[in-house]
Amino acid sequence: MQGFYTRIENDALDIAARLKEIDDGYFIVYNGYFKRLEVHNKKQGKNTFCLVVPSNRLNARTVELVRRTRAENADRLLAEIDFHNARVEEEALRRAASV
Repeated sequence: MQGFYTRIENDALDIAARLKEIDDGYFIVYNGYFKRLEVHNKKQGKNTFCLVVPSNRLNARTVELVRRTRAENADRLLAEIDFHNARVEEEALRRAASV
């Protein structure tokens, strides 16, 4: 699978450079097999994969997503997910009760 990756060093909005400001281990690749952009971090060892770039476009949302999903933000992110899931479950129970 190694031949399917193209490393993105420069881009029009300097997203690759902005990710390196967050952590110098980040890098962006185009995965030709899946036809998508991915963010990786060389500090993670063999499995460098971090996330798939939403909408397959490098923009400020990519930088924000990387910041939100960093390991030091895991507790806050899990709390957000739990809060969202609780709201969805409450809404489903309300709908079921009204039927």
